[in-house]
Amino acid sequence: MSETTTGLIGEYIAAAAILSLGWRVSMAQQDRVDMVAWYGQDFIRVQAKTASLLGYKVGRSPNHHFQLGHGCKAKKLPTQDDYDVLCLVSPDARRVLFMPVTSIRQYTLRVQPSRFTPEAETDSWDKAVAVVMETRR
Repeated sequence: MSETTTGLIGEYIAAAAILSLGWRVSMAQQDRVDMVAWYGQDFIRVQAKTASLLGYKVGRSPNHHFQLGHGCKAKKLPTQDDYDVLCLVSPDARRVLFMPVTSIRQYTLRVQPSRFTPEAETDSWDKAVAVVMETRR
C-alpha cells in the first residue's frame, strides 16, 4: 500500500473519530491541515498522521512510529500557525489519539499499540480541545 493511500485511510479514520465525539468535520486537505472540526461556533484545524504498526525488532516491542515534523529538506516542528490539533492514527486498531500542537516538542514519536483505546481517544480529544480553547482566550 502506498504512503498516499495509508495517509488517506488515516484521514478518514480521524474524521470518523471526531464525528463520533459529537463534532462536525469537513475534509480540508491543505498544506498541514487535513480537516476542520467544529462544534457550534468553535472550530479546530486538524492534521492527521498515520503510522502502521511496525514489527518486532531486537530490543523493541512492536509500535507505531510517527513523523511529526514537516518540510522537504530541513524538517521543522509545527506551530499554532500550522494547525491546532494533531491526530495520531493507528490504521491497524482503527483508533486515534489527539494532542494539541503546542505539546509537540520532537520530530518523531513512538506509540505502543495498547495506547489506542476508545477511552484514550475520548480523553485525548477533550484535553486537546481544552488546550486549544484556552490558548484562544
